Amino acid sequence: MFPKLFSPVRIGGLEIRNRVVMTAMGVNLASAGGGVNDDIIAFYEARARGGIGLVVSGLCRVMDGSGAAEPCQLAARNPGDVQGIARLMDTVHKYGARMFIQLQHPGRQASFSVGGEQPVSSSAVVSPITGETPRALTVPEIRKIQDAFVKGARLAQMAGVDGIELHGAHGYLINSFLSPYLNRRDDDYGGNFENRLRFLTEIIAGIRSVCGKTLPLGVRLSAEEFLGDLGIELAASCMIAAELEKAGINFIDISSTIPDSPKFTACIEPGTVEQGWKKYMAAEIKKHVKIPVIAVANIKEPAVAEAILEEGCCDLVGVARGHLADPEWCKKAKAGKTETIRKCIGCLVCFDEIEHARHVKCSVNPVTGREREFASPAPDGAGRTVAVVGGGPAGLTAALVLRRRGFRVVLFERSLRLGGTLNVADKGFARDKITRFVDSMIAQVEESGVELRLGEEGTVEKVRALSPCGVLIACGARPFIPPVPGIAGKNVVIAEDVLAAKAQVKGECVIIGTGMTGLETAEVLMLAGHKTSLVDMLPEIGAGANIIVILDIKERMACYQPVCLPSHRLLKITTGGVELECMERRESVFLPADTVILAMGVRPDTEVVERFKTAFPEALVMGDAVRGGRIVDATQDAYGKAFVFEP
Repeated sequence: MFPKLFSPVRIGGLEIRNRVVMTAMGVNLASAGGGVNDDIIAFYEARARGGIGLVVSGLCRVMDGSGAAEPCQLAARNPGDVQGIARLMDTVHKYGARMFIQLQHPGRQASFSVGGEQPVSSSAVVSPITGETPRALTVPEIRKIQDAFVKGARLAQMAGVDGIELHGAHGYLINSFLSPYLNRRDDDYGGNFENRLRFLTEIIAGIRSVCGKTLPLGVRLSAEEFLGDLGIELAASCMIAAELEKAGINFIDISSTIPDSPKFTACIEPGTVEQGWKKYMAAEIKKHVKIPVIAVANIKEPAVAEAILEEGCCDLVGVARGHLADPEWCKKAKAGKTETIRKCIGCLVCFDEIEHARHVKCSVNPVTGREREFASPAPDGAGRTVAVVGGGPAGLTAALVLRRRGFRVVLFERSLRLGGTLNVADKGFARDKITRFVDSMIAQVEESGVELRLGEEGTVEKVRALSPCGVLIACGARPFIPPVPGIAGKNVVIAEDVLAAKAQVKGECVIIGTGMTGLETAEVLMLAGHKTSLVDMLPEIGAGANIIVILDIKERMACYQPVCLPSHRLLKITTGGVELECMERRESVFLPADTVILAMGVRPDTEVVERFKTAFPEALVMGDAVRGGRIVDATQDAYGKAFVFEP
């Protein structure tokens, strides 16, 4: 189906079996303090087994202190790191995949809390990520860091890596020298184009002198910083790429933006962003170099990747988060089973986990980051019957695990379509990736042989008639409706009903609650022409969701100028609006409204749970039926409980 995608390609003298690259992502799975362990080996092994052509590792530090980007990252600092990297390479190579190590220094984006030292950079420009101001490097310090990069490359080569990528993007140290916005030096390492390149070209020269000319070596670039002529623009990146090719690199990996940019979401796109939108950057740079170009372009699906290659935009395609969602992305695509690929939904839980110093997780793949823990599910089902009540993300996840273990699984879902509340969550603006994720879950369940009872309420009597050896309750949750005066008024509706087009909305609207459901409902209403106000008890609108997702939706809503009232509590609903209490000033505020929409979260469906627990005391309760939360909470809970289930 995808002849270009699965054709071989060469980087330098290295042949790669296909053109799919899992480009670098932080996963925070390595040893504390830096280095290879069994967890990170298991993570990359799963992707190699899944048919990937090339893996580029997450950030690999070349020095500690200010050179540490994450608490638990790969490291190439000293000879003691060689053995671990060699183990990792041997594991990946078993499956025919290739792996490059990405060497990085975080520069001003290091945190004192991680490295224990003040961050350093080309110039003392404050980091919008940490809020810390770095110290400008002296020339002797520059030489010391360059030597660390060269040493790191040599250690990696000794360990048997297939190639090296230097991280020159996203505001990290190398990028800070390249960027006129970040580099404000007036010595040999700043001031003009040639001097800004010097830090990187000297590293390349050093690596070539120590490692030779045959080791594949490349650079990741932010082709557009989206700062106008203050930063790097695409035309300048074409010049940089051409100079780096002359300096002796073998490939260019094209990304974009830095944290200072108003378009920082161009680096880690939320789910509303179109696939392939950044391909123009790689296409333009490809016109100026002869070496292979890797395009990072928010690619989720094989058809999009194939089309970009056919257009000639690049030589290889980066599919990073797609491989968090499904490590068998390549294997399924090559076999023509694209409908069963778990689709990344762009929720950015993966980044949230890293930002909170935890290891990477994925909403749609509970095994991500826990590959070793979930490596061997007990094949002890022996055809025994298990009943699953509820076909949302928790129920579907549990059903798939139990089928893999050999149980006969009967799943009851009152609706005619599986997916539960995801079939409401996909009704917001540009939320089609959730629809495709649900479709992929349905395809997986159907392929697995789960017995589906769609449009059928799972009652105690129906479940008892199966004589099951176990019962799993994934009945979900119900919207929370607070006991305030006027709550039963005809002008009051539930946000989920608005998104599902089950509720009629008139005139001016007030939404109570600004989680993702509230914000998505607000956007739908404003697009339909309704003047909309947002109210929340919390001090920030959208608190709790990923900051990039929130910034994305706020940016789109800004032109509608919604009234936003954080730190306000709902007191009363009338036919003309809502009475609120300003929690800071303890005074009453009236907000006019024709329609009041409740988006105040959910509460477990305790009535269904209690019925089943009475009839089946050993029944397992999971997902939103335990506690309303995110998709990742439901899938992680369900996978774990189904994995250890014992009849």
